[in-house]
Amino acid sequence: MKTRWVIAGGGTGGHVTPALALGEAIRDRGDEVLFIGSARGLESRLVPEAGFDLECLPSEQVMGRSLWGRVRGAFSILRSVGAARRAIRRFDADLVVSVGGYAAMPAALAARLTRRPLFLVEPNAIPGRVNRLTARFARTVFVGFESTRGALPGRSESLCLGVPLRRALYRAFASDTPDRAGADDGAAKRGVPAPPLKLFVFGGSQGARQLNEGVPAAIARLSKNTVEVFHQSGEADRAAVEARYAKLGVSAEVVAFERDMPHRYRWADLAICRAGALTVAELALAGMPALLVPYPFAADDHQTANARALEEAGAAKRLASRPLDEAAMAQAIAELVTSPGRLLLMREAARSLARPNAARDIVEHCLARIGHAPAKLREEASADTPPRKDDACSAD
Repeated sequence: MKTRWVIAGGGTGGHVTPALALGEAIRDRGDEVLFIGSARGLESRLVPEAGFDLECLPSEQVMGRSLWGRVRGAFSILRSVGAARRAIRRFDADLVVSVGGYAAMPAALAARLTRRPLFLVEPNAIPGRVNRLTARFARTVFVGFESTRGALPGRSESLCLGVPLRRALYRAFASDTPDRAGADDGAAKRGVPAPPLKLFVFGGSQGARQLNEGVPAAIARLSKNTVEVFHQSGEADRAAVEARYAKLGVSAEVVAFERDMPHRYRWADLAICRAGALTVAELALAGMPALLVPYPFAADDHQTANARALEEAGAAKRLASRPLDEAAMAQAIAELVTSPGRLLLMREAARSLARPNAARDIVEHCLARIGHAPAKLREEASADTPPRKDDACSAD
């Protein structure tokens, strides 16, 4: 029996990527899926490119705007709820999965109005505003961090299944052992890293100005030939970053955008990056030790919470970002250069957090909850009732 899914939300890559990962897992089953999002978000381009149907709503972001902007946003949400309600009924959806972002609110409310089961996906350690508001009437909230469950309102049912990642990435690393012994190249063949330490610096597809300015200065404090640097700067800063490294006498390869992330993760010994939910999930899957510099202006400072989760697991070191202490970063790198065995422990700790089958597991649990799964799966789901937010989240 085919199940008809609606996946709602988007805006940024942090919402769209998990949505597409779920869409791939749903399509693998032969089910039908409709995406509901915003024409202003990344989903307007990425969802059709992935071969999925997309219904765009006129919703606008409400938080963090002027009074007039908030009024306009509120009215657009009301219009969007009606549009989402019609789309859900026209598609004859069996359930709605919200991945968060301001475009998700109208669809979540429409699911409530049309009495469709609602499920939420929350990749960050601190839940986003939309998911906090809609968690009360969701069947299950799927989280990527154990700590997230304590931040959910009321008696929200939750399961810690990890962050859904795109197929290309999880296929590249899903069969690797914690020390990446199955890798084809790079760090896995070297075992304990030997100088020069290979650094992968990145701040997302658009780069990060703070990292683009601070990392070259930090590396310049190290002894010559201590590290080998690959720096993804974003298009806007590429020339300036190249010039900065050259001026400081540091040899580095600078690119605007790295298209083959699995290869780059395999090449590197250490990442220096932000701490968005997707980045943190990718680091875990790749078994990549990291120096994390959380974006200081992220909503509810969720990147600091994300970074803290990896740091407490022993997979990363968190550095303050306001201001970025270049001397502290240089010292952290130098300590890892002189203690390569610690990098191996960090790799193992990172891989212990990986959930390569998160998308598939979320899809299967949704099906079990609405009674569309095979009988065996329904029985297993019934016997394994999802823990409430005050229970310990399973580590496996």
